[in-house]
Amino acid sequence: MDLSIISRTGGPVLFWRGPDYDRLDLTGPVVANWVNKGVGLFGDYGLGPDFTLFVPMPAGLHWRELVAILSVLLADGRVVLGAGSQEDQADGAAASADTPTALDGDFHALVPLGHENDERLAAAEEVFVYNPPALALSTPVDEDFIDVNSAIRAYPDVTPRRLQATGTLLVGDEEIAWADPADDSGSGILVANSTPQPQEWATFLDHLLRGGESVLANGMDDARVADLASSLGEVRGRLGSWTK
Repeated sequence: MDLSIISRTGGPVLFWRGPDYDRLDLTGPVVANWVNKGVGLFGDYGLGPDFTLFVPMPAGLHWRELVAILSVLLADGRVVLGAGSQEDQADGAAASADTPTALDGDFHALVPLGHENDERLAAAEEVFVYNPPALALSTPVDEDFIDVNSAIRAYPDVTPRRLQATGTLLVGDEEIAWADPADDSGSGILVANSTPQPQEWATFLDHLLRGGESVLANGMDDARVADLASSLGEVRGRLGSWTK
């Protein structure tokens, strides 16, 4: 898997819906461009086999986090994600005490604004902080942190690197075989109302990189997420924790 398919996919493939009706629809080429920019940004900090990016995702999966995850995974890096359940994300105290042991050694971190002082990040070499509003151009952080929204825009939409599925993905301490192609990928819409569960990441990333449509909803109630997905087409499956 690489960006060769999604970079030629017409129409939106990623529908981001955030709190307060924040929204962004990204085409395949635009997603690919952002991933290439991320490769450029993290490349300045040693992106490769010895590079680890910790993404705790305290408020669910954001489109900027997804771009960063793909940038590292496709450039032979290592991504460690926090716990995948909505309950874990809501319990900040429990999450802080549950730092993955996979973070032993040097690592970098990516968090939304307001979480840059999380105690789990104390040992990070660099902390990349993004501003969650969909089109925010900068992040108001001091010089101890890296403003992702501003910094990433300085990098080109293409990269001279050969990108392929050579990176390592861990959810907590569980390694995910994300690079193995799924048999039923590509058709229908995948809908996430929170961070995907560990066993869902391989299907999700394969679906996206093959040009399949996905909805990421953060802060929307289940009924609105379901209505949105139904209005876009046939729903193939749901990711994350759903209220029964």
